[in-house]
Amino acid sequence: MRKDLDEFRKQKLVIGSIVAMPLVLGVVMPLVLFVPIITMAPLGDVWDVEGLQQIGTFQGSSLDPWTNQTIENTSLQSQTIQYAILHNVAAENCVFFSCIIDNSEVSFTTIQESVCTGAYLENVTMVHCEGSQLDGRNILAIDSNVTFSKTKASEAQQVIPMMLNMVLMIFIIVPATLPTIIASYSIVGEKNNRSLEPLLATPTSDGELLAGKIFSSFIPSMGATLLAFLLGIIFLDILFIPHVGYAPLPTLTWLLCIFLIAPTACIMSVLACVIISSKVSDVRAAQQVGGFVVMPVVALMLAVISGFIFLSPLMIFVVAALYGLLDIGLFYFARAIFSRDSILEKWT
Repeated sequence: MRKDLDEFRKQKLVIGSIVAMPLVLGVVMPLVLFVPIITMAPLGDVWDVEGLQQIGTFQGSSLDPWTNQTIENTSLQSQTIQYAILHNVAAENCVFFSCIIDNSEVSFTTIQESVCTGAYLENVTMVHCEGSQLDGRNILAIDSNVTFSKTKASEAQQVIPMMLNMVLMIFIIVPATLPTIIASYSIVGEKNNRSLEPLLATPTSDGELLAGKIFSSFIPSMGATLLAFLLGIIFLDILFIPHVGYAPLPTLTWLLCIFLIAPTACIMSVLACVIISSKVSDVRAAQQVGGFVVMPVVALMLAVISGFIFLSPLMIFVVAALYGLLDIGLFYFARAIFSRDSILEKWT
């Protein structure tokens, strides 16, 4: 392992490519995606009212309509009512001026200089009114101060979690992809360097030799991934804090993924690439075939993005356990098919 890491440190271009890919995918690309959304789109909750349109701003202090009558528990249609308290009424095609409307259903009506509380409004125009705890649809509020009981996440709030999941998947795919650059070279590269025979002649066991090859690829791959992960979290938090008031990252899901799924996916990729490297005689062939080893991680990414799988802590443990079992199986398979004599005879 030390020998391979020493050789790796001498390959400046390889180091650059291994460090650059996580930084570009995990830091630069998320910033490019999030900056327009964070800086331009509203992040707060929006009213969950179909067809709501608010024009102008409310002027003056709160309204206090003068009333001299109370109308309650009745239905009103095609009437003009002024200076009244309307409680628990159903009104249609009316005009209300300087009224207090409470716990009522109002449709196809114009309301002016009035106060509404707890009302359901449909196809209503409000002019210079106050209102709270409202609901309904197709409401035009002109120079009014109205609030609604139902809110929904803004488009930005709906898109950001999905995009964060995509960024998280990057930090799982990257450590599964980087070993194809290093591990594919692990065995077949020894032949090109004419160091294969001395290596196989050492008194190490096949398991020790494979373990050294695995960790010499695992360490730089996960190191570059963790560096990009740390920088990505820092820059995204710097971007989010002024707009949302807190640092949203890292979440428990992110931490579990980077410390459970990412390492097991990386080891799986390393093992597959080492197996392939021991069976081919050309580095390019090993790298091309090694590209297929990321398919289990790609399948996980597609399942998460499509919503088929929700990455809860329990699901992360399940996926990491499955990857871990696959790693163990690949290691024993690699050790079973690894034969020094056959490799020497094939390449001598």
